[in-house]
Amino acid sequence: MRNVASSLSGPRRAITWLLLAVVLLSGCGGSDGGSDNEEKNVEALLDRAFKASISSADLRIDAQLDVDGLAGLKGPVRLEAEGSYVAGEGTLPKLDLDVKGGAPDAGQAIEVGLLSTGDRAFIEFGGEFYEQPQADLDRANRDLRREQGGSPSALGLDPRKWVIQARDEGEEEIAKVPADHVSARLDVKAVLDDLNGLVQRTGGAGAKAKPLSGEQLTRAEEVVGDPRFDVYVGKDDSIIRRMSANLEFVVPEAQQARFRGAKRGSLRISVELSDVNGDQRVRAPAEARPISDLASQLGGLGALRGEGGLGSPEEGENDQSDPGGGSELQRYDECLDQAAPDDTAALSRCSDLLR
Repeated sequence: MRNVASSLSGPRRAITWLLLAVVLLSGCGGSDGGSDNEEKNVEALLDRAFKASISSADLRIDAQLDVDGLAGLKGPVRLEAEGSYVAGEGTLPKLDLDVKGGAPDAGQAIEVGLLSTGDRAFIEFGGEFYEQPQADLDRANRDLRREQGGSPSALGLDPRKWVIQARDEGEEEIAKVPADHVSARLDVKAVLDDLNGLVQRTGGAGAKAKPLSGEQLTRAEEVVGDPRFDVYVGKDDSIIRRMSANLEFVVPEAQQARFRGAKRGSLRISVELSDVNGDQRVRAPAEARPISDLASQLGGLGALRGEGGLGSPEEGENDQSDPGGGSELQRYDECLDQAAPDDTAALSRCSDLLR
């Protein structure tokens, strides 16, 4: 899967940022058609929904990526995650998720568990837990606290402004809760501008993320077409119960060879919350091995050893885990960006970076 994912580096980054935007909406705690009163009612409903507090919930995430023409990819890439979420208090959120992902039609799939207590993080694989280096978590939490607690507004993000052209679509029941259904569009430029500013201010919150250049922002707007967005808001409490986004992208003909023949694609993602503000609890496992043990088992993937993980060294810190200045996967990704798709020697040199 690494060759497939990395070959779509440009559009993939734009899509990843939009995915992040949708996930951020779950932690938030004009219009066309209809009369002026209806428009005002829908906008007021969204205003309340984006201000409502979600301290905990059971999460269900379903995402699917389809790409037409991409060499080596047969069928969709699917990601499913389900489990508990508890908001952090000056830390990363607490999560206990079972994740299934891959390209089933190509026989590529993986099942893992992701667990975070806010100040510790683990991967469950093959019935055993492996712990992320503590220094990475401490570093990431310092970054969040430095940004006044890590709320979207404190981070300079305004997800409410990302949702435009809202329309009332009636009522539906989500996880046995009556909800108002609102359809809308996601403003791609507003999303990417906000997230770009976040990366520039925080250095990616310790995740070694890179801000998009002006050219990449323009290209993302051109590539990503009219993303649709649906939100379902609880009638009694104005709390978001489900969000879904559907977008399409087109790779310009001049860029298709660079992206291994990819012509166009689509991405859909749905995030559903149930038992909102319930009694969800997340506890650390009784035993865990260092995540470097898992990296060794899987062939030494640098990212699993904490290189480019949840934290990155602050200026002046000595990062012993990554003396080369960047994770192996990051260097591999950048190498593929520079290599021509038909240059087998260059692609082989890129693969050597993972050994």
